[in-house]
Amino acid sequence: MNTPYHIQYEAFANAGGLYDERHAKLYAEFADDLIADGSYSIVYEGVAHACYTPITIDAAPHLKCYVLAPLAVLPEYQGKGYATRLMEQAERELDADVIFVMGEPFHYGNRYNTPHNVLPPVKTLAPLECWFARELTPGALDNVGESTSTVKGPYASPLMWGHPSEQV
Repeated sequence: MNTPYHIQYEAFANAGGLYDERHAKLYAEFADDLIADGSYSIVYEGVAHACYTPITIDAAPHLKCYVLAPLAVLPEYQGKGYATRLMEQAERELDADVIFVMGEPFHYGNRYNTPHNVLPPVKTLAPLECWFARELTPGALDNVGESTSTVKGPYASPLMWGHPSEQV
């Protein structure tokens, strides 16, 4: 069976574009660090992996929220719905109110499209248009308003919130 490290490494080592082998190692080690710190980890059908780390909306600490990252699918299985099915399964298992993700609109904009005013937990140069939310409890964010957020553990590292060009 493929380990989370292997899935993350292979996916990013073969991604091309902004990503190279240094990113693959960084994200694979990041996944291992998150798992060791207690983040929820899911391997889907041995070909896809993701971590979900608890995040607190400071103005609504009663909400059960997570931030998704890293998410990877082995190259030969990409574009076949594995990431979507992984997210669907994780969402059922987590029983969360809201899931956040920082990423490219073309990857996450359709699924994570709940309007919100929650700031990322770490200062980042990434545009807020890349900070997405998905309400799993309808109306969970309705009365939150503008808020900061907090994350602990490995995901609190500013490095992990940087643009790939800033990470290695």
